[in-house]
Amino acid sequence: MNYWILGAAFVSGLTFVAHIFGGGPDILVPMQAGEMSQYLKTIWTVVWHAVSVTIFIGTVCLIVEAIKPGKFTGLIWGICAQYLAFTVLFIYYGIAELGSLWPMPQWIAFSLIVVLAAIGMRRAGQTAPK
Repeated sequence: MNYWILGAAFVSGLTFVAHIFGGGPDILVPMQAGEMSQYLKTIWTVVWHAVSVTIFIGTVCLIVEAIKPGKFTGLIWGICAQYLAFTVLFIYYGIAELGSLWPMPQWIAFSLIVVLAAIGMRRAGQTAPK
């Protein structure tokens, strides 16, 4: 059992739950009730659920890797890269558009997942692909 990666899976799972049950009512529902065209509302809904699926799949892969180290080595590094990209987007747009990191603290969860997973992968001797 790789407890570092299990920790990353736990944070990823919490992020998924927060996205669905916290972000849904606070972000998705108001956007759907807004003045956008039905087409834009539908696109927004698809993007929202695509993020949900992405976080869910990342969580499942992290759980499997924690239980069976070496099963998804390349995939875990890909998930780390994806979550790192999410981190950068939240940091950039938080600062550029809102003038602060704190209105969108999602970067904290995504960066924590990356750090925990990377430590777990390195400790297991599974370095990033070159």
